[in-house]
Amino acid sequence: MLKIFSALFAFGFVFTVPLSAATAETKTAPETDGCLIDTDNDGIVDKVIAVRTDGEAREAISGKLWKQNRKAVFEFKLPEVDKPVKKATLKLFLNGKFGCHPDKEGASGPETDLYYYLSPEADGKIELVDDNGVKLGSALPGKPVESVRKAITIDVTGAVQEAAAAKSPWIGFRLEAAPSAADGTGWRWRTAEFAEANGKQFCPTLTVVTE
Repeated sequence: MLKIFSALFAFGFVFTVPLSAATAETKTAPETDGCLIDTDNDGIVDKVIAVRTDGEAREAISGKLWKQNRKAVFEFKLPEVDKPVKKATLKLFLNGKFGCHPDKEGASGPETDLYYYLSPEADGKIELVDDNGVKLGSALPGKPVESVRKAITIDVTGAVQEAAAAKSPWIGFRLEAAPSAADGTGWRWRTAEFAEANGKQFCPTLTVVTE
């Protein structure tokens, strides 16, 4: 199966490469991305922004900003695999000069956790029900932005293995500020729409290696 970047790039791509006689690597772009927002900071998300649909600035922000709690969401259609998943990684890119909001030298971004969720909530659309799932671990520490690399790769093997075992056709990943994170800062994430306009090398990518 081979579909490379095309006019349909922003809606997701699947690119499978045989690594050896025993393994294959599949790279997939998100079908949709955006934000879940708790607009009044009461612990319940009540607003959805899908970047493509709502014309946002090609980025998704996660953090405690403007008296809101914003959570960045990326949903991927999983490749069909007939062999065990050996490894899976999620690669994301921070946007802006320093990758944070406010985007200035000396700022400290919030400690950020990564969650994942499967179908039926994961379905290629950003919805309020996407505010659920399992915490996978820490995505970014809360430290000065100068010490954080703008390309971030996270091991999501366990999450994709669970999705494969459950025969979930989709998987969603959500980045949100840790409960202990301070107010006033957030991380700016490049979306598939950003990559479509500025270069495919910036696309959020789920890489799955099968045995």
